[in-house]
Amino acid sequence: MADGKWITGLVPEMAVADAAKAVLDARFEVVRNELPRVVERPYHDPEHVHQLRVGTRRAAAALRVFRDYLPRKHHRAVKNHLRAIRQAAGDARDWDVFRIGLPQAKALAAATGKPALDFLTGYALGERTAAQERLASAVASHGLQFIELSRELPGLARTPEGEGDDVPVTFGTLAATQFGELLGAFDEAVRANPTEPHDLHQLRILGKRARYALEMFVGCFPPAFRDTVYPAIEKAQELLGEVQDAAVGRDRLTALRDKVKAAVPDEWPRFQKGFEGLIASTRAKLPAGRKAFAAWQKDWAKLIAGVRLEIVAAVTNA
Repeated sequence: MADGKWITGLVPEMAVADAAKAVLDARFEVVRNELPRVVERPYHDPEHVHQLRVGTRRAAAALRVFRDYLPRKHHRAVKNHLRAIRQAAGDARDWDVFRIGLPQAKALAAATGKPALDFLTGYALGERTAAQERLASAVASHGLQFIELSRELPGLARTPEGEGDDVPVTFGTLAATQFGELLGAFDEAVRANPTEPHDLHQLRILGKRARYALEMFVGCFPPAFRDTVYPAIEKAQELLGEVQDAAVGRDRLTALRDKVKAAVPDEWPRFQKGFEGLIASTRAKLPAGRKAFAAWQKDWAKLIAGVRLEIVAAVTNA
């Protein structure tokens, strides 16, 4: 049923409740599989934390798609458990990415940058260790309940009663309406031409929701949606992620620099070259990222015109 990120075997004619069971089973299984791995072997392979983070995001996206077809109490409980696990995994993953990227930074490669490299490596490891404790605590507090509820919830999916014609009965109708709304919101945000890191980050979130939804709805649309729309949104997320990482990295490094200067002023001259060089190179990624995103916007404008017609046709025929 689940082939990596794509949910296959779903057809437009099937009942939404049946589709919900298939999708939720697949998405929850990924999270259940990764929970013990991030606790038992946290430093052996950082990919497990990454997969848990992505898995919780995809599971949360599935809950959003099918929320009207699930018991509210159970839906809310699973959602809350997922959020707690996702936040803890995200914290650990961010420090993994930061630490792994340090040896690749040009500003830290020279002899003058090595003191800062050593300091930042130790600092990142300390933060990652603390994040691991929080992740293990989140798994201990929420993991078992999530596992139990996630096995039960898919089988509780039902078409809501007394809602009239507003609630889609077939999966194809749900796909056309929900993905149309998500894609429309994303496109509207793109056309607003955001430039500030916060606005770009919000756009990235909208793109993520549209992409995760398409992974579920892909069988309800022409192949071009998987071959063109999905890669385009994925590329936008990649570019926007680089901008966000640069903005967060710049602020984090600047704040840490000020703390180090105040805490160990006698040692600061040894660290200064590497710190300042890394801050400068991180800051430089912001205009470069915005320029790359502007180029992407032009390609998107050409692509989305035809896609709108496909969405309208799908809604009309649903």
